[in-house]
Amino acid sequence: MALTRDKLMDYLNRKLGIDVSEIDDDTLLYSSGMADSFSMVDMLIFIESEAGFKLDPTDVTLDNLDSVGRILNFVNARNGGQSA
Repeated sequence: MALTRDKLMDYLNRKLGIDVSEIDDDTLLYSSGMADSFSMVDMLIFIESEAGFKLDPTDVTLDNLDSVGRILNFVNARNGGQSA
């Protein structure tokens, strides 16, 4: 299993209703209000499913999850630096 940028962008569009043509890898999702805390839980489940590992509560930070780039970097680091 691997979380790719394409899968993540599709998820953001399909499940959260975010117009992905309006965002880039650095667009803040939660800090900007594009996504809310209710959508966070679903996103965590999606990340765990696609990335193939269980998130620890200490992993759930804006530093790790507030943008597409941060999510992909976090997942890549947790998977030992293997590109998704």
